Amino acid sequence: MKLLEQRIQKDGRVLGDDILKVDTFLNHQVDPELMQDLGEAFAQAFAKYKIDKVVTVESSGIAPALFTGLALHVPVIFARKINP
Repeated sequence: MKLLEQRIQKDGRVLGDDILKVDTFLNHQVDPELMQDLGEAFAQAFAKYKIDKVVTVESSGIAPALFTGLALHVPVIFARKINP
């Protein structure tokens, strides 16, 4: 997770007291190489558990969750904010 921390320090912007803007690599523009590295790191961190699905929230969590699911060879589910 050091890689994510470094990227946040490099490209993240703090807006106010409780908002960290990471749209240059996670939201509006996704860095696929970073997401792949994060997915592999998450998969390694949870390798000792029997993971059968990756669950995330809509929007910001989807990209890293997809790469984590890919690394773990399991499906990815995301929760929507609003019922369609």
